[in-house]
Amino acid sequence: MMALLNRSILLFSLACLICAHAALASAPGVSATFAASPAATKSTPETALHRIQRTVARIDAEAKTPEGEAAVLKRLSVQLAASEDSLKQQHDAWGLGYGELAMAYGFARASRTGKTPADVVEMRTDGAGWLDIAKKLGVRVDTVASRMKRHVGPKSPR
Repeated sequence: MMALLNRSILLFSLACLICAHAALASAPGVSATFAASPAATKSTPETALHRIQRTVARIDAEAKTPEGEAAVLKRLSVQLAASEDSLKQQHDAWGLGYGELAMAYGFARASRTGKTPADVVEMRTDGAGWLDIAKKLGVRVDTVASRMKRHVGPKSPR
């Protein structure tokens, strides 16, 4: 079970790195070396799952500082109708970043199966991919991607 959780965390971290690389490639002033990312080409269209992963990475990046974590917790608490304390406890207990925690809530809420975020996390730790989870819950990934946008804080001024 622990090995599976570690594998899931490793895969999620890898996905975050890929999303961060893609975000860097599209940032103004970034060298052409980064622009060679396959996610940034027109031949590889961005999927809803890619948009969710990019949002997850932005939420997690914001939460890396104590001030950022407090802002993320406050925003998610209001948006997810869960107390900041319960979100912090779930973050610690489930070993998820705040972005993936919001994703679990998003999939659970978009589902009409009565599944809770804990059920979604259990499916994930049992090895199910997000697309498989969406299919089992009868959820359109586009719906979750659209809802996830609101969980990201305002862009910092340049």
